[in-house]
Amino acid sequence: SSSWSCQHPIPICQRCAGVGKMSIKSALVARGTFVICEYDASSGSDDLNEISRKVLGKIPRTGTIRSYVYAGYTFNYLLDKDLMFLCIAAVAAGSELVFQFLEELRHEFDRLARGSSADRNAQMTRMLRNLIAQYNDDTSTTKVRKVEQELEDVTEVMKDNLGKVIERGERIESLLDKTAQLKSESISFRAGAKKYHDTLWWSDQRGRLLLGLCLLVVLVVASWYVWSSWHPPSQAVGHCDS
Repeated sequence: SSSWSCQHPIPICQRCAGVGKMSIKSALVARGTFVICEYDASSGSDDLNEISRKVLGKIPRTGTIRSYVYAGYTFNYLLDKDLMFLCIAAVAAGSELVFQFLEELRHEFDRLARGSSADRNAQMTRMLRNLIAQYNDDTSTTKVRKVEQELEDVTEVMKDNLGKVIERGERIESLLDKTAQLKSESISFRAGAKKYHDTLWWSDQRGRLLLGLCLLVVLVVASWYVWSSWHPPSQAVGHCDS
């Protein structure tokens, strides 16, 4: 009997290796162990719907998306509250294709579940059939590769932008250092300019003080001269005794 073994999802950049082959074998939507809709597109002797029903109870309700290997296939599932979206795919299909399929399956199921058609189950089965056929078509895998290429381009742009941000950060740090240096030099310049200004001020004041002192001396001398002119000294009268 086959055993379960956890398979880590294949990196997103891996190309789908199942081009030209059936990648998605079957799919179903279940609530718990109750199957709401299912479709088996495989042409082999294995009843994949029956296998899917058997493994439903063995799948742990942990995580959001997982991939397991069982009976030579990959069982990939996506959990959304109490709903499980499960698909069986070829091992060579790659996780990018199957999980994109599961996301689209959830979207289409939600769209149909909101409707009120009487043949909702038949519509869901047709939706599963058409979706599986679409993803097994070569044009679908081409779209996946195109999406992957776009993701890689976006990643390269993000790396380039990150490099520019880092470089800009280094430039900003250099500018901050230069700003701090200019600030220090500005403080020193202001201190030197103030000292020089004070020296010039005292020099100018000394000149004014000397000029004022000279004017004061001249004024005093002139005043004394004028006063002396208006008040001549009195001459003593002498008597000669004979």
